[in-house]
Amino acid sequence: MDRTQDKENEIETNLHQLAVEGDGYHGSWWPEKKWQRVLAFFERYHDSSRSYRVLDLGCGGMTLTQALRRYPNFEVVGIDLVFEILRRIAKARAPEVPIIAGDAEFLPFLSDSFDIVIHNQVLHHFHHREIILGEIRRILRPGGLLEGIETNGWNPYVVYEHYCSLSKIKPFISKNENPFSWPRYRKELERSGFCTLDWRMVNFDFVKGLSPFDGFLGKIPIFNLVFGGSMLVCSQKSV
Repeated sequence: MDRTQDKENEIETNLHQLAVEGDGYHGSWWPEKKWQRVLAFFERYHDSSRSYRVLDLGCGGMTLTQALRRYPNFEVVGIDLVFEILRRIAKARAPEVPIIAGDAEFLPFLSDSFDIVIHNQVLHHFHHREIILGEIRRILRPGGLLEGIETNGWNPYVVYEHYCSLSKIKPFISKNENPFSWPRYRKELERSGFCTLDWRMVNFDFVKGLSPFDGFLGKIPIFNLVFGGSMLVCSQKSV
């Protein structure tokens, strides 16, 4: 099985961002109000009376892990490719969470060992996602959930930031990054043995002032598909 991600370039790009931002390194960062909207979407598929073993895939700066602290029934484990970020940032921000430096395409976990795999802006760092999706499916228990927050590849702002040389964040984008659309991702999930439970677009604030209208704008089909900044997708390991 071949890797589909240039690991050296991914590590180099993240270390460059760490060097620029220092202890303020955040990776993907959202304010608390946005986290509330996002996590409320996934909560509908959780049972507060049971415990979940949860993998934060690509945990990096631990913003997602920190947001998951609100769920006392979650036992969270973090994994990320870049050891230095884990050593310097992750351990300081969430010292109680076990963290592992590892490759998402070769996850160092037993099969059927997690109830939920959750990630924030991770899968678009792979040009071909069949390997990583296969690994996620392998480590999920029967009926386990894959909960993803992903960049919308059709969004004009996303296209500009990722592919225009004038983009301010271009130096922080590795050559692996390949934002994708919801229709494409849905097919990839199906081919990898997942069924989609629900999805929605959020994060319309690439245009100033649109964020408060997420709920309304998300109901307009074409606007939603093209101009949503991020997609939330909850899928389940098929039998």
